[in-house]
Order: sequence, then C-alpha cells, then structure tokens
Amino acid sequence: MQKDRIKDDVDMDLVQMIPTRNVEEQCSKITKWLKQNYNFDVIGFFLKEPEKTRSHFFTEKSPMNIVQDLQEMLIRVYQTEATENAVLLFAQKGKKIEFISLREDLGSLETTGITIPLGILGRSIGVLALFADSQTIQDVITKIPGRLSFVPLISTLLESAFTHEMNDKKIRMLNLYQTVSSSLSYVGDLHELLTTIISIVKTELLCEECSVLLYYEESNEFEFFTVIGGTAIGLVKERFPANRGIAGRALRERKTQVVNNVQSDPDFFRSIDEEHAFKTKSILAAPLIAGEEPVGILNAINKIETKYFDKEDDQILSAIADEVALAIKNARLFEYVVDSYCKIRQGLNSCKNCERPLKSWTPCVRQLELSKV
Repeated sequence: MQKDRIKDDVDMDLVQMIPTRNVEEQCSKITKWLKQNYNFDVIGFFLKEPEKTRSHFFTEKSPMNIVQDLQEMLIRVYQTEATENAVLLFAQKGKKIEFISLREDLGSLETTGITIPLGILGRSIGVLALFADSQTIQDVITKIPGRLSFVPLISTLLESAFTHEMNDKKIRMLNLYQTVSSSLSYVGDLHELLTTIISIVKTELLCEECSVLLYYEESNEFEFFTVIGGTAIGLVKERFPANRGIAGRALRERKTQVVNNVQSDPDFFRSIDEEHAFKTKSILAAPLIAGEEPVGILNAINKIETKYFDKEDDQILSAIADEVALAIKNARLFEYVVDSYCKIRQGLNSCKNCERPLKSWTPCVRQLELSKV
C-alpha cells in the first residue's frame, strides 16, 4: 500500500507537467524529476518532431567530454531500425562512449548507462539516455520493466509539449501573416511599407540585418531598396549583378536559400562584406516572385541566438515573400500607369527633372497641383 501511494505521488508529479508548452522546458523538468527520484547522474534526450522537420538534442550539466559522443550515440540509436524497441547498455571507456552487452560484468566500469526508446501509439519520437554508476544501472536492468514504468508517461509528456509548441508556432505564423497583410492595406508608400515589413521580419527571426533587393531585368542587376541593420545607410541603392551571390542563386532556382555557413558557400559574393567591413555568417534569401515575374529578393542575415536559420524560419520568410512580391509588382504597375498618364496629359518634356521614384504611390506633385486648379 505504501509503495502504491509513493508511485501515485511520483506519477502525479509527472502529470503536473502536461501544460508545459515548450519541448526544451519539458526536457528540463523531466531531467529534474528523474534526478530527484532516481540516482541518475546525466540524462540526455534525442527527439524528433512529429512532422520530422527538426530534431532536438538536450542534456543539462553534463561533462563536456561526453556531450558530443552522447549526441552522436543517440542519433545513431534513433536511426537504427534494429534497435527501435530495444533497451541498450553503454559505458564510458576512456574518452569514448561504447555499447556493451547486457550480459557484461559492470563491476569494473565506473560510468555506465542505458538508452531507452521513446514512442507513443506505435510511433517513435526519440531516445532517452540515462547515465549513473554501475550499481544503479545494474539495478535498473534487473528490474526492467518495473523500474522503467515512467517511460510511457515521459513519452506522452514530450508528445504533448511538441503538440503545444507546434500549435503555438502556427498561431504565431498566422498572426505574423495578418500583421504583414494589414501593413499592405494601410501603408501607402512602398519604401515605408517594405521597411515596416523587414523590421517585423528582423524582430521575428532574431537576426542582425534584413533587406529587400529589387531586381531590374533590363540590366540584370539587384539594387538594395531598403535595409534594416548596421550597414543600412551604406547599402541603400547599391547595385550588383543578379547572377552573383546567394541572392542570385535564390532567384535563379526560385527557391529560398538557407545557408548557415556562408563563408564556405561557393556562390557567396564577398565584395559587399569587404566594402562595408561586415561579416555575413548565415543567410536566408527568399526569392520575390509575383506570378511568374521575378521582382527581387528578401534577405535575413546572421541569426542571433541559435546562429543558424531553420525550417521554421524558411517557412516564415517564404510566406511573407509572396506578399512582398505582390506589393512590389503592384507598385511598379502603378508607377507605369502614372508615368503614362503624366506624359499623355503634360507631354514628353513636361516631366523633366521630376523625380518620382518607386516609393511613390501617387502622381507627381505637379500633376496634383494642376488637378486643384
């Protein structure tokens, strides 16, 4: 009766974690719970999101000499179908982690551990690794499955956290899309509109710089139309060949480019960095295609926190790029109509020295003044 009461209390501690909406936070809570209720020294997780778009490796306060080996081992276990439903034993021998037989004598080994598959409803979601002294691990092995009764509940908690996190991401993307769409409706000046949008992108993606490059088919060039970040002033209106750089590749392939090691990319166009004393480390470049017409590139430069752009960042920028491309095409169409209107009404020479760049959404000042007479 006492043992049942203790087990119920332990299970209740885990059940209280159900509302957790972040996977890493959930891993941290489970780690704390395992260390409080068992004698495990190091705990590691390798998890795969349900949609298979991203993986997570998590461990807390682990010796640095085993973290990399632990991550590699868990990935290998997850990817090996033969071990999908198997509990495996491993040990640290020297500076390496090696798998050992369940029948091996653990007495001579100081640090040992087991890997346990995590899954729910027949679907694998990852692998759990537990490090401890040899006696603790031996105790766990001899009492399987009773000693590992917490594993199904841990799997459920992690699945719940994944679900909450994915739902929150979808809501976040919907809110972002609505914000951008609202900007398109209420901001009249194209330069102001695109500056507003890339400011939102910079904040949302947590990157150092964002920019919009306009594509000019007649000269086959890109022009920095608007830039947010440290090099903004120097880059605006600067041009470079549209067949160069990662931006050129994005437009050529009509596909968002995610490059997290820019310096090793053969297409990286170094001249801009060199001219502006800037170092591009990572880049997300989304082509701006309106229908079938290429109009430019939307760039996010240098991810700040994680230092790399991921699939989610790609999805966010690609979704926004469609709206931005349409705005640019409409602005160019409007400019063409206004140009034609002015020349018909005022003659070919009447617009001399009248600068009405792409950022203008209204007829020139002269025509507005004439319309008031």
